[in-house]
Amino acid sequence: MELTSTKQRRAVALAIGAASVLLALFVNEPYVLLVAVAAICICIGWEAGLVAIAAAGLLSSVILFSLESGATSGAVRLTVFVVAASALWFVTTIFRTMSFYDRVYHDTGPSIADIPGLGWSASADGRLRVVNPAALEYVGVTADEMRRIMDGDDYHWTQFIHPDDVEASMARWRHSLQTGEPVIDEHRLRRFDGTYRWFRDTGIASRNEFGRITGWYGHTADIDDQKKAESALRERERELRLLVDTVPTMIWLMTPAGLPYYFNKRFVDWAGIDSAKAQPRGKRQFASHVELFHPDDRAAVKAVFEKSFARGEPLQHKGRLCRKDGEYRWIDSRFEPLRDEDGTILRWYGVNFDIDDEVRAQESLRLADERLARALRAASLSELSVSIAHELNQPLQAVVANTGAFQRWLNADPPNFHHASRVAQKIIRNADAAAQVITRIRALFNKTEGEPQAIDLNAVIREVCDLLADRLASSGVKLDLHLDPRLPATVADHVQMEQVVLNIVRNGIEAMQEVDSNVRSLRIVSRSQNDGTVEVEVRDSGRGLSDPERIFEAFYTTKPDGMGMGLAICHSIVEAHRGRLWAENVETGGASITFSLPILAGGSTKTPTGATVGP
Repeated sequence: MELTSTKQRRAVALAIGAASVLLALFVNEPYVLLVAVAAICICIGWEAGLVAIAAAGLLSSVILFSLESGATSGAVRLTVFVVAASALWFVTTIFRTMSFYDRVYHDTGPSIADIPGLGWSASADGRLRVVNPAALEYVGVTADEMRRIMDGDDYHWTQFIHPDDVEASMARWRHSLQTGEPVIDEHRLRRFDGTYRWFRDTGIASRNEFGRITGWYGHTADIDDQKKAESALRERERELRLLVDTVPTMIWLMTPAGLPYYFNKRFVDWAGIDSAKAQPRGKRQFASHVELFHPDDRAAVKAVFEKSFARGEPLQHKGRLCRKDGEYRWIDSRFEPLRDEDGTILRWYGVNFDIDDEVRAQESLRLADERLARALRAASLSELSVSIAHELNQPLQAVVANTGAFQRWLNADPPNFHHASRVAQKIIRNADAAAQVITRIRALFNKTEGEPQAIDLNAVIREVCDLLADRLASSGVKLDLHLDPRLPATVADHVQMEQVVLNIVRNGIEAMQEVDSNVRSLRIVSRSQNDGTVEVEVRDSGRGLSDPERIFEAFYTTKPDGMGMGLAICHSIVEAHRGRLWAENVETGGASITFSLPILAGGSTKTPTGATVGP
C-alpha cells in the first residue's frame, strides 16, 4: 500500500510506535522500540525522530534495569540501544533528505528538471511531489523549504497562487483528479519579488499497464505578456466596435456574394432590424434587404447592386429606404470591396447616409427657384412695359406733333410745301423709330438672338442722349459729354448696348431728383484702355450709393416704386459680352457707374434671350 497523504503517514507512524511500545513492554525487549523510532523518523521527520529516541531511551532504561540481570549488563545494553537508535536516526535522516534532493536535481530526468519553464510532478491523488529548479527559483524557495511545504498540507502549494484564482484552480484540479482528464488552467502565480504573473498549467496523467493513474506530470508556462496582448486586443476591438456603433452613419458588411451579415447599432436602431437574431450570420438573403427600399426603387436597386457585385466595382446609389417607423427616407448608399493580395474580394463594406433632409431642401430650393423665375419674368414684363411705353412715347409724340405741323403748313395760304416736306421726313423718321421698337419686342417674344456686330459706342451714347433729351431738360440736368473721338469699335449687340446705356443714364437722372437743380449734372465719358478694352462711365452729382456692391442684385432697389431689375439686367448683358460693370461713390459727391467691353468681345458671344428687357 502506497502512503501518499501526510495524515496517513503520521497515523501509521503513531500506530507502529504504539504497537512497538506495547510489544517491548510485553516481551521486555527494548530493541523492539527501534521499529517505532525508524517509523517516526521516516514518516514524520528528523525532529520527531530525536524526540522518539529520547523517549525510547527512557523506556528502555526502565525495561533493562527492571530485569533480574545485572546492572552492568543493563547499562551496556542501554548504551548499545541508544547508539543503534542514533545510527538508525542518522541514516534515515540522510537518506530521507537526499531522496528529496535527488528527486529535484538528479532523479527527475529531462521530463522535469530540463524542460523549459516551470515543471512539476504530482502523485496520483494530486499531492505535489516534485518541482524543477526553475520553479523553485521563480517562487524563491529552497529545496528544503519546498520539502517542508510538500510535507505540510496536501495543497499547501496554493499559497503561491493569487487568492482570487485559488478556488477556480482547485476546482479544475479536482475535476481532473476525479475524471483523469488533462488539466488546463490559467492563474496568476506569485514571483519571488511578490509580483503576480499569468501562467498556464498543463498537466496529464501517467498510467500503468492496467490503465491506473500512477502520477501527474505538468508544465507551467508564463503567458503574462500574451494575456496583456490579448487584453489590449480586446480593448482595441471594444473601442473599434464602439466607434463603429456610435459613428453617425449606418454601416453594414456583406459577403463576397453581396449577402448582408452585419449591421452596426446605428443601422439597427434606424431600420429596426437585427439579422443576427432573424437568420444565421452571413445567411440573410439580399432580397430581405431590398424589401426595405421603396417599392418604386426596388427593381432599380436590385439591378444596380447585382451588377456591381458581379463586376466587383464600387457602387454609389441613392434610393428611398424604409425607417422603422414606416417612413421612407432618401439614403445615399456607398459600397467598397475589400480584396486580398490576389485581388479576391473578401467582403463588402457599405455605408448609408440619410440625405432625406438634403433632398427635401434641394426640392424646396428648386421650387423656390421656379417661383423666383416666375417672379423675374413678371418683373421683366413690368420693366419691359415701362421701357416699351417710354421708347414708343417719344417717337409717337413726335409723330403727333409733326403731323399737326404738317397739316398747318398745308392749310396755310398759300400752302408751304417746303416746310411740309421737311415735316413729312421727320414723321417718317419717327415712325421708323417706333417700328424698330416693335421689331425688338417681336424678336424678344420670338426668342431670337441679336447678332453681334461692330458698333460705335459713341454713337450709341449720342442716340440715347437724343432719346432722353426731353427727360434731361425737364429734370434740369446739365449733360456733359466727353467722348473719345478715336474710340475703337467693339463687337456687340447694338440694341442691348443701347439698353445698357439707357438704363444707366436714366438711373443717373433719377439719382439727382433730391438735389438742387443748379448742381444737377450728368457726365458721360468714353475712353480706351491699354488692356484692350473700352470704358463708358456715367457720373452723376446725386447723393451717392448706400451699398455699391448690392445695386446689381436682382430686386435690390432704393426707389419706392422701383423693381430692382434694371441694373441687374445691365450686369447680365455686360457679362454676356465678356465685359465688366461696377459702381462706386465719388469723393466730390455723387456716384459713378462704369462698364467695360473688350474691343473684340462679342464676335463669338451669344447673349441670352430676354436680356434686352428694360430697366
